[in-house]
Amino acid sequence: MTTQVVQGVFGPKQVTKLKEVYERARVVEANYPESHIASKAAKRLIEAFETVIHVDGTVLDVKWLSEANPQGNA
Repeated sequence: MTTQVVQGVFGPKQVTKLKEVYERARVVEANYPESHIASKAAKRLIEAFETVIHVDGTVLDVKWLSEANPQGNA
């Protein structure tokens, strides 16, 4: 996860929640076979977190992470 960019966009509580989501996705991916639907979903989520963000702020794939406004509990 690109922590420096994320911390510039989100507050400390939101960063903590995003890190928790990322870590739990890594656990799911590790505990289920690659063909399982949960593993596939976790892999896509991890890829979204690990998407390279360029210096100018553009993202190679999507910009959903920097545009998100998380509310409530995931």
